[in-house]
Amino acid sequence: MEMQKSYYVVTYKAAYLALLQGKSAVADAAQADDEADLPCVVVSITQGGFGQDIVDDERQAKERFVEYLFYADDIDLARTAEVFDEYFTLTPADELIDLDEEF
Repeated sequence: MEMQKSYYVVTYKAAYLALLQGKSAVADAAQADDEADLPCVVVSITQGGFGQDIVDDERQAKERFVEYLFYADDIDLARTAEVFDEYFTLTPADELIDLDEEF
């Protein structure tokens, strides 16, 4: 049984960039004047499967992303969807195109 992956676009909010500057985790974190300047990343997460009671895959993606930041940026935030929403936005990707796959 192949596990399905869900893909999301995570967009950073200015509040997180300010937090990084305050913690000196990023020396040159640019202040974003508008949404077009805010960085974003694509994340994927395996959903469901035997023995997993995943009810809300978006909540799981948010919590796991905040957990990832602890290791990546050395920022220790509560691993909750509410904290995620304070610093990021999560949008389901409409389509993932793997350019390495044959046409």
